[in-house]
Amino acid sequence: MNKHILKFLLLVSTFGFTTLAGASDRWATLRAINWVENPTNQTGVGRFGELGPYQFRPGTWRMHSDRPFRQAIQREAADEVAVKHYEWIKRTLERAGAEASVFNIAMAWNCGAAAVLAGRAPSVSYNYAERVRNLVETLKERTRSELAAESHPAGPGDEYTGEDLVRFRILQDTPRFVLAAD
Repeated sequence: MNKHILKFLLLVSTFGFTTLAGASDRWATLRAINWVENPTNQTGVGRFGELGPYQFRPGTWRMHSDRPFRQAIQREAADEVAVKHYEWIKRTLERAGAEASVFNIAMAWNCGAAAVLAGRAPSVSYNYAERVRNLVETLKERTRSELAAESHPAGPGDEYTGEDLVRFRILQDTPRFVLAAD
């Protein structure tokens, strides 16, 4: 096989798996934010005007959507805006040279990216981010345990640590790559 083609395929494979891992982190973080923000799925307006599973405020909703704010209680619309807001926070932190960790993204979700970047997040936002990070770690550990159990059911006297497990999931909307030749 041509050396250039092999390098290209390796690069594309790496990018695809990195994208998958990033999407996994995003959804775990958004799931945890949903659990902290609105664990009982209330549909009423909060005391600060927030609404929906992610407790969007009207201004945040308008940053990412032209839909009416009342649609924030509809899961599909809320998920769409949540992904856009997550990615906006992530880009904002990265452009400023800050780590786009689960903790920092959650803290920015709660008190705003500017407060996080200025180092002026209130303690309630710090506690919020800790809860989100702990939930994400629990979700990831549970997923690893479930995958290990599926792939290597333990027999009598067997102990499986899951350390040698490598598993890939097929995305429904896989990334598309276009090759252009001059």
